Amino acid sequence: MKRDIGIDIIKFFAALLITNSHFESIYPPELSVLTTGGAIGDALFFFCSGFTLFLKPMGRFDSWYKKRINRIYPTVFACAIISAFVFSVSNDMYYTIIHGGGWFVSCIMIYYVIAYLIDRFMSKRLGVAFVSAMVIVIISYVLWDKPSNFSMYGYTYLKWVFFFLVMLFGAIVGKNGVVISGKKSLLFLIVCVLVYYAIIITSLRNELLNDIQLLSLIPLLGITLSMYTLCNCNTAQKLFNNRYINWTVMFVGGLCLEIYLIQTPLLKLDLGMPFPVNYIAMFVLIIVSAYILRCCARIFSQTFNKQDYNWKEVLKAF
Repeated sequence: MKRDIGIDIIKFFAALLITNSHFESIYPPELSVLTTGGAIGDALFFFCSGFTLFLKPMGRFDSWYKKRINRIYPTVFACAIISAFVFSVSNDMYYTIIHGGGWFVSCIMIYYVIAYLIDRFMSKRLGVAFVSAMVIVIISYVLWDKPSNFSMYGYTYLKWVFFFLVMLFGAIVGKNGVVISGKKSLLFLIVCVLVYYAIIITSLRNELLNDIQLLSLIPLLGITLSMYTLCNCNTAQKLFNNRYINWTVMFVGGLCLEIYLIQTPLLKLDLGMPFPVNYIAMFVLIIVSAYILRCCARIFSQTFNKQDYNWKEVLKAF
């Protein structure tokens, strides 16, 4: 199967957006509004997960789910070990398994189970599954206990419900080739981003309009679709053919999980540099540390099999 470069490029942008959204300690107070894009980054990653997940038969559940565990949890355990020895952050085994990967890892491990059931029983009716998921999202939002100035993208389990909608959307696009014109994709992306932020800002500033933020899921899905189309256009492909751009995109995009995990302890460090030098330095530090984490995860994984260490596999860039 030919590799879809659009997915690789989207993962690259997802990693950058998610990291930027956690840079509260990096930006000066007057620019703190720029620490945004996390929800869009999460949506892009869930879109990519759904896109690739449903392209091939999943087979027997235990073997299939084991592969998902082997991809994620060696990195989670390696991050816990590094955090304990380097950053003096010690968590027990229960916390490491359930919460060690942050909300994202726990969430996607649950999504994998639901995705398998949908692939097993509704693989040819993904549209029905999507509509059903949409109904569940609406009901969940209506019944959810929402405090004043509630944000559906904040620290709430509600996002565990609605992000699965994005994952299913990715599956539909992947299996059915849903795209928009390359010439229109950039304009569509800009419009979707503007509408998304207009809904979010309005809903958070006016308590009477707080519930309209549910509508932000519509432009959020539009952002994922337009990004996919834009990242597959001829211009993107020509840029991707440049070996330096290709290597950078593949390297950073391939480190999505590691970047997500390692940035938490690193962002507690004070680099003692002025903005924007600290911004660039922290990004570089996170990416280098993410690569080291992935190498450690591969060592951890290979330690528990019968084969000799494959150092080429451990050190490969992507």
